[in-house]
Amino acid sequence: LPNKWHDPVDGTDWRPKYPGRVPLLGEFNTRATMDKEIEAAADHGVDFFSILWYYIPPGAAYEKNVRLVNAGLECFLASPQAQRMKFCVEFCNHPPFAVKSDEDWAACIRAWIPAFKHTSYLRVGGKLVFKIHSAHHFALDNGGDPAREKQQLDGLRAAVKDAGLGEMLIGGGIMGGSVVGQDWPAAKLFDFTNTYMDLPKLEQKPEDYPYQELAKAIRQWNAQQAKSALSYVPFMAAGFNARPWRDKRPAFSFPTAAEFEAELRQMATDLDANPRFGLPLPGGGRQKLFTIYAWNEFGEGGIVAPTKGEGTMKLEAIERVFGGAASRLDVKLDR
Repeated sequence: LPNKWHDPVDGTDWRPKYPGRVPLLGEFNTRATMDKEIEAAADHGVDFFSILWYYIPPGAAYEKNVRLVNAGLECFLASPQAQRMKFCVEFCNHPPFAVKSDEDWAACIRAWIPAFKHTSYLRVGGKLVFKIHSAHHFALDNGGDPAREKQQLDGLRAAVKDAGLGEMLIGGGIMGGSVVGQDWPAAKLFDFTNTYMDLPKLEQKPEDYPYQELAKAIRQWNAQQAKSALSYVPFMAAGFNARPWRDKRPAFSFPTAAEFEAELRQMATDLDANPRFGLPLPGGGRQKLFTIYAWNEFGEGGIVAPTKGEGTMKLEAIERVFGGAASRLDVKLDR
């Protein structure tokens, strides 16, 4: 304690109130859980996890046991199942996990290099794929100075080269509907952009909004990226409903099997139609891929991992749409 299964107000366990969200493969980030999660994901056509990673400086005054937020990456690296799929690191730099000093940035790089060396680390076109969760906060943490941002990213690229790991594709996280123009500093800093998750501006109400209202907003945001100066990795949502945490944001019903599969099929169509969607390949090609929010946000309601309520419904839909050898695209789930 504290952990994500507990009500932030009274500290009670919220699982009895929302039994359908309880995962089938393990309720905490342990090696045993990770082993089973990799097996389930790989068996159903998921190509890689994007694993959130937070910088925890020594002696920092965070809440008790905050270091455990990085257990996901640690467990993946140690898993004997890790060769069955790929993974990449998403540096989660939102408050209170700011990295502002050169010393702290250097410490982050030292922590990432061992993960980059893992044989299952995701590469596209031979380049390591890495994402900074929030391009906005990266700018703030570097004093709003694009030259300093470039210095930090150049240092990361140089460290990767010095480690014998080659080139990188570095992404910056943006909010839904934000389009990077040619004159934006981000256009000169990053290789691609992606949205982890965003919500339409709606008031919370006693009843849930339909899933289709969330899905429609995300499709519209993705479509706007046709005007982006950078490649864009589109996203979709497995759901969003953070009522267990008493979150004040709008809550949406979970998708039915038919709704989730329809959204996956629409994504496949959009990936074909939009030449900005995906990551650049040498010679001017592109690797089609997209992100799904999320694998295991059980409290927030972004859930693909098997649960007591849904079983493996969402994984089965992913396999039906993207699991065939002829139509296979890279699918990743945020952890």
